[in-house]
Amino acid sequence: MKHIQEFDRFAKSYQNYKIIQSKVAKYLVEKTTKRGKHIVDLGAGSGEVYRAIDWEFKRFFAVDLAANMLSLHPTKGVKKILCDFDSDECFAKLSHLPIDQVFASSSLQWSKDLDRVFKNIASLSDTLSCALFTSNTFSTIHNMLGISSPVPSAEKILAIARRYFMVNYEIKVYKLFFPNRRLIFDYIKKSGVSSGKKRANIADLRRLMQTYPHSYLEFEVVFLWCEK
Repeated sequence: MKHIQEFDRFAKSYQNYKIIQSKVAKYLVEKTTKRGKHIVDLGAGSGEVYRAIDWEFKRFFAVDLAANMLSLHPTKGVKKILCDFDSDECFAKLSHLPIDQVFASSSLQWSKDLDRVFKNIASLSDTLSCALFTSNTFSTIHNMLGISSPVPSAEKILAIARRYFMVNYEIKVYKLFFPNRRLIFDYIKKSGVSSGKKRANIADLRRLMQTYPHSYLEFEVVFLWCEK
């Protein structure tokens, strides 16, 4: 999984480039009505969901496939679990834990089989709070390069989630501004939101860096608060 290699490689610098991910996690937790005592965070990374939680809990299970990312996660009250939420084996491991709430912030959009992930989550917990970047993230760049987004649309995400949960949702658009184009593309490379996918050749990327018309990057995030 290429995006895991990129997250691992840039784990340290990611701490300085996680502006949007931090905002997304904070909003997701803030709008969550359930206050679980045994919480699992799928794709926990360096701990943005953990840091956003403002209630007392008994145990927090931080799940991620990237060991370097998990090494940055806070440890108080935390059990770190190195496994891939895209695998049934990971959920088999989680099924033995006392879980009453599931979070997943800025992670599930990279799933190779999102339907299976939602199905597995539904077997694990009655509640899920998740936020996913949608295909409208970096839409200007994708349009200029003539390539499709590597992540699903909000409509597709919602259609899958509704097979297993009752869903309350909200779609938010963020713009992140930069002083110059080079910093824009440095952010894309190191933030994790690109999943490390190199879907255009170097010449096209160089032309894009010279002609990109905005001083910002656009992000679209769909927030889902789900109950069975």
